[in-house]
Amino acid sequence: MSGIQTHATVIDANQMALGQDMRHQPHLAWPNDTWWHAYGDSQLDDLMQAALAGSPTLKVAQARLSLAQAFAEGRRAETQPTLSTDVSLSRQRFSALQFIPPPWAGNYDWYNSATVSLAYDLDLWGRQESLWKGTVDEALATAAETQQVKLALETAVVRHYLRLSLEFTLLDIARCHEADVAERVAIARRALATGIGTEMEVNQAELPLPLARAQVLDTETRIAQERNQLAALSGNGPGAGDHILRPKLALAPLIGLPDQLPANLVGRRPDVVAQRWRVESAREFIDSAKAAFYPNINLLGFVGFQALGFGQFLSNGAAVSGIGPALSLPLFDGGRRRSNLTASSAAYDMAVENYNATLLGALQDVSDQLLMLQSQVKQLDETNQALQFAQKYYVQAQARYDHGLTDYSHVLDARDSLLRQQAAVATMEAARMDAHAALMRALGGGV
Repeated sequence: MSGIQTHATVIDANQMALGQDMRHQPHLAWPNDTWWHAYGDSQLDDLMQAALAGSPTLKVAQARLSLAQAFAEGRRAETQPTLSTDVSLSRQRFSALQFIPPPWAGNYDWYNSATVSLAYDLDLWGRQESLWKGTVDEALATAAETQQVKLALETAVVRHYLRLSLEFTLLDIARCHEADVAERVAIARRALATGIGTEMEVNQAELPLPLARAQVLDTETRIAQERNQLAALSGNGPGAGDHILRPKLALAPLIGLPDQLPANLVGRRPDVVAQRWRVESAREFIDSAKAAFYPNINLLGFVGFQALGFGQFLSNGAAVSGIGPALSLPLFDGGRRRSNLTASSAAYDMAVENYNATLLGALQDVSDQLLMLQSQVKQLDETNQALQFAQKYYVQAQARYDHGLTDYSHVLDARDSLLRQQAAVATMEAARMDAHAALMRALGGGV
């Protein structure tokens, strides 16, 4: 084993430097396993339950976990004694030219055997036990990866639901815009009919109408697509999406991070947890590879009966038994054990570096999502302020029209500005909620 060793070192999460934006945040509790309840929509809760129960992707991950657990149980069996029984009854003609004595030689008769055998690998250096522990750690890593699939499914359901909510709002705005364009066309046609307008002005008013109608159709199509996506995530056909109603979301604008972020993130975020277990698994496999360099002893024993014919099959004379150790120590294997240990050590280094990269990526992910959420909240405040200005402008334009100080086209212009600001606010609000979902995912989504 000389000269074969590992080189990678696991990063200590508590030693990681956090940026100012992460250090000076208000304290919030870690997300729980129903973190989407924060959106306050019972229909979202129902869709989530359906997705967790019916998603084929999640079921595949759960089946993969069962497979890993079964493999670990198989490895555990290698550390236990093996007790087996063998019974055989056969009628045959015995050769007259071998060791079979008369009267059986050259004649037909029964040859019967019944034995119970015991085998036990003493595993003096823990080779089988290390293999078993390594596969258990692999199963734990698979369990964490299953949780990661579950978290990804939850996040996808929430984000598509948020998009569905936004599309419904944009549909309302698109329909209002279409109605305003149609009103402009009607005004132009009335002006033409009274002789104060021109055909060119009518054509100019009609120009945006097809685009407005197309925008309504496009938004309706996106709503149908989001419904289909939510139905598919729930393990249902597109028809299930027809029953999804307009979302009713309400998320409090809270910003903050849980305490002791780096240390707790190691134990809460599924992808980090999975990589940590893979490091432990690789460590166990190194111990198993080292144990292969030492001698091993198996205990073997059997007891039973063997006889020709049935007459004395269960007599004392037919009894057989034996017990003894079997010592094994490969003296020359062409470097197989050294290559196995080298491979196990390299696999450990890879597992450690994968863990380090995943941990660094997780901290960056949290920081990025926090910055995004902070930015979305600030942008939403600015957009809401612009909306208030647009509302004032629209009220003033309506008042001037009511007093006969301007024509209705100015009201429509003001309303067009208001609709654009409403769309901007709806988009920013959806982005804020989406950033919240992304932050929950980055934090591990609850345990």
